[in-house]
Amino acid sequence: MAEEILKFTKLTFIIHSIIGLIFSILFFIPDLTVPIFLGSPSALTLETHMMSLTIGSLFLGLTVSSILGILAKEWKQVKIVVICEIVWLIAGIVTTIISFAVFEIGMGVLTVIVDIIMIALFCLTFLQQEDKLKPLF
Repeated sequence: MAEEILKFTKLTFIIHSIIGLIFSILFFIPDLTVPIFLGSPSALTLETHMMSLTIGSLFLGLTVSSILGILAKEWKQVKIVVICEIVWLIAGIVTTIISFAVFEIGMGVLTVIVDIIMIALFCLTFLQQEDKLKPLF
């Protein structure tokens, strides 16, 4: 098992940090985000407002974990973060697909596409770091 953090792993964390920061900011602005995801400005209720802020907080926490992953020196310091990201992203795809009736279809598809790309990156990261796959670069 590779103890040092590979360049691909760092790149994955950088990409995730950027995407996570964008989603964090968006979800911290419920007046903007809720109508985009739910398709109607009238959907902005206290419940959807609080849900948006909660999701923004989740994204921010995962973004910070990726920033710490960029700063880490050894694989064992970030291994659990990579596993948690894979689980989080798979759960996100499942809930988005189940919720297609609620989501504006364009944003739901965009969310699934971003999640699939990030799952692929984190799975490749995990396999490379665990010496199950030859490093890509």
